[in-house]
Amino acid sequence: MASITVLYNQSRLFMKRQVNDLLDFVYPPVCGLCGHPADSDDRLVCRSCWNSITTIEEPFCLNCREFIETGVSCPWCDENAITVFSLGIYDDVLRSILHDLKFGCLKPLAEVVGAQLAALIDDKRQSLKLDMIVPVPLHSSRLYHRGFNQAEEIAREIGRCLDIPCRPDILYLTRKTRRQSRLSAAQREANVRGAYAVAKPEAVKGRSLLLVDDITTTGATLRENVRVLKAAGAGRVTAAVGATVV
Repeated sequence: MASITVLYNQSRLFMKRQVNDLLDFVYPPVCGLCGHPADSDDRLVCRSCWNSITTIEEPFCLNCREFIETGVSCPWCDENAITVFSLGIYDDVLRSILHDLKFGCLKPLAEVVGAQLAALIDDKRQSLKLDMIVPVPLHSSRLYHRGFNQAEEIAREIGRCLDIPCRPDILYLTRKTRRQSRLSAAQREANVRGAYAVAKPEAVKGRSLLLVDDITTTGATLRENVRVLKAAGAGRVTAAVGATVV
């Protein structure tokens, strides 16, 4: 027999769907990027905009930037090379999506990005054997002004889709860093060096982790976070990002 709680939750879900259907009838959803009808399942970005993304179908090595077509490790680089899953190139559409998420406070876009990344990762999940998902942290001052950490929101959706725990309590920033987008490659490496730390080393020891961020350019932030996670005893650390700057 169904419990009162189960029946209550089912009733709420039914009512929510009814309200959404009514709102869609009165105010048909439109794509937030081009203004055309939002005909895709995510209801935020239309199929035409999604199809215009320069996608990255396979994970790539952060070291040599070659695609990894079989397995989950780069066959040309050493064991310290980082495997990265990315939705695509940081071009017009992905730039708009991630900019609106980050600076326009459109948190539902994190669900779109996270779900798409989860679909890519799901094909390799048996090889990865992921134990947890760890978002790249945001400094408290930026978190205060923005209200949320976009990497954490994306990571939570990946975790929900793949049924893997998301642990935003694992990493933290020891100091406020300069904005990476304004720095050269060498400056980016120096900017993040020593800026991240592991709050709970016992939680990551021997574990297979997925490190999540919104964008990667030179890979400095990913490399530094992987470095401190490995130093704390983590096993395999794979990365996932919304977009890659080339």
